[in-house]
Amino acid sequence: MADINIQNFLNNALHRQKLINTQNTSAKQTFSQPSAVQNIQANPQPKIVTPEPQVNQNLQMNTLKSIDRAIYAKDVMGMPKNINEFVYMVQRGMNQTQFNQMFSSQLAAQRNSLSQLQAQILAQLQGFDTESMQALVNKQLTTQLQSALKNLEILPNGMINLSQISQMLQINGKDAIAKIIMSMTEASKMGITDLAQMKDMAKLINASVAIAAENDSAKTLKLLLMLYLPWFPLKEGVDFDLDVETKTGGKENDSIFTITITTVNFGMIVVTLYLETSNSVQLVVECSDKFPKEELQIRLEGDKKHYSMDTVTTFSVKKDTKPQAQERAKANINMSQTFEINPYLLLSAHSVIKHVIDIDNNASIGVISHPDYS
Repeated sequence: MADINIQNFLNNALHRQKLINTQNTSAKQTFSQPSAVQNIQANPQPKIVTPEPQVNQNLQMNTLKSIDRAIYAKDVMGMPKNINEFVYMVQRGMNQTQFNQMFSSQLAAQRNSLSQLQAQILAQLQGFDTESMQALVNKQLTTQLQSALKNLEILPNGMINLSQISQMLQINGKDAIAKIIMSMTEASKMGITDLAQMKDMAKLINASVAIAAENDSAKTLKLLLMLYLPWFPLKEGVDFDLDVETKTGGKENDSIFTITITTVNFGMIVVTLYLETSNSVQLVVECSDKFPKEELQIRLEGDKKHYSMDTVTTFSVKKDTKPQAQERAKANINMSQTFEINPYLLLSAHSVIKHVIDIDNNASIGVISHPDYS
């Protein structure tokens, strides 16, 4: 896990402020706040906490967009925001509360380190008032925390047990339904009757619990991937379909995934993932010549860097592949019948589906440039 380096931030801030001060010769700008250290120490720095589902938060479900509903669904189920965080937690047997406490402890250590430097920094940062200092520190903490979350260490040999994931989805799903029902009850007491989206969320989670109870590896993998795709929880069959199938006949190999993605704008794309070593995955992408291969390459390279994953992506272009009109995108994963999956195969499969569908959606609205994944 990446360290949150406040020392570097303060050094940079000090350098910038010195440059500003050289342009200001007024003696009145000198440091004259003897209680500044106590003021900062009295104000705690931000902690990473899991917000408890509250009635007001739940009532906002009626106006949330798709991506916000996805965040809400994972929050109410006690699941992390991103799939790499989920893998990190599962490999270490942690729950969401323990995961948050880990980062809170790290931030507390940084605050202690900062306190030792406060007197010196505040004395030298002339004209740098307490409020501005706090704002800059909070911004730096947030930036470095986000970087730390992107670069969590994944254990190559820490296999993901889909049977355990099935149990987790059942337990967390039941807890989530109880929270939503409690919130709807409180909302009814307040005279609020329009709770349609909350009811839909409860139905969706309840259906997921029922599927997870079957303890089927393919269905469990589907639930997990859908949970971490950006359009969740849209109804299946409306904007996106995902199917996970187990191989029938022939020799099974749990180191190979075949993903078939039918896009709206680029026809069918077939991606074969080969696990060469515990953290090395080779991707062979078969697509039409109109598919923006460079954009997909840049996106996958960004994930590769964050996951410390050794991947090689090659493209096989079929010029005779003519895109056919599709009402919605869909993906199919073909895998061996196994209850354990390598974490990098899981992350790679998720990345491929997410980025291909995202590129396809962007093309539908005229967006062709890739976002910055550096």
